[in-house]
Amino acid sequence: MWGLYLHIPFCPTRCIYCDFYSQSDLSLQSAFVEALCRELTIYCDRGLWATAPRTIYLGGGTPSSLPLPLLERLMQHIHSLWRLDKSIEITIEANPEDVSPEWARGVAQLGFNRISLGVQSLSDETLRFLQRRHSAAQAELAISYIREAGISNVSIDLIFALPKGYEQHWFESLAHALVLPVTHLSAYGLTYESGTRLDRMRESGAVTPSSEETYVKQYYALVAACRKAGFTHYELSNWALPGFASQHNSAYWDGTPYLGLGPSAHSYMARHRWWNLSDIHLYIERLQQDTLPIADEEWLSLTELSEECIMLGLRTSRGIDLRRPVLQGVPLMDRATPWLDQGLLTYTADDHLRLTHEGLIWCDRICTALC
Repeated sequence: MWGLYLHIPFCPTRCIYCDFYSQSDLSLQSAFVEALCRELTIYCDRGLWATAPRTIYLGGGTPSSLPLPLLERLMQHIHSLWRLDKSIEITIEANPEDVSPEWARGVAQLGFNRISLGVQSLSDETLRFLQRRHSAAQAELAISYIREAGISNVSIDLIFALPKGYEQHWFESLAHALVLPVTHLSAYGLTYESGTRLDRMRESGAVTPSSEETYVKQYYALVAACRKAGFTHYELSNWALPGFASQHNSAYWDGTPYLGLGPSAHSYMARHRWWNLSDIHLYIERLQQDTLPIADEEWLSLTELSEECIMLGLRTSRGIDLRRPVLQGVPLMDRATPWLDQGLLTYTADDHLRLTHEGLIWCDRICTALC
């Protein structure tokens, strides 16, 4: 089993907090899709990827910025390479301003059965600050268009821990989001990544980051509100109604192999990780020459593999499975004792170490101690 990730690197404009690889020259879209189809073919011809993927995920960037005919070209090519099971999860990320009734019907006809919508906030003031191109009303309309097209699996992204002055907007957005007809919610604390406009605003004093106390308060308010609304907290930043956890992302946390195609995309299989060039021009040029656009690669040592197993497992509601072969010989219980004593970790009868409710906010620190 493996998952297929396709990075669509186009964004008409860049949000102030984003450090993902993207660019705004939409004239390259057709050439990019042809290069992506060639990359798919090269990997399909290799034995390791000859069986059909179990999940497909189009991320970005802004996949919804691709015109429907180009999405159709891409999906037809995937179907020409692999015989896909009708039940597999096929996700596309979208921004609300791109979603029309025609777009929603179009992607449904192409086989997409899950939409991840970049809402980020349901406060128009916050959206303007983040320089998003949609309004709260557009986000609600987008969800209704998607559901009317017959796609019931709708995920939304939200951002909390916004700068001082926006605290109340978070609580209002959260309450609003949880009454919308969505099945999944991902929420992330705002980060100030080096090189982004947001980080430059922080450095100049134009914005004041939220305090650690505010971060903790808002995160636990999120946890409580999602639980009350019937959402299962299955990963540190992800909540789902029963049966709607992201199959694709869950595979990342389980250590399932995945193939990432497109500029800057990462892949992983059996301790081997590699990633593509973060340059669309070089990406297209290499594939026009039938050369894979790989930038670099690494082989994980057994220690690195066990550390990843600990880190990824700890983030999930299942916890760290102590029975996994890669963890044999690692003194995890000895390292976990102080955290068990403090009630931040719990040890279960099925040989798992899990974060308690109180331990959620300490995940990174506990992970460092366990590794």
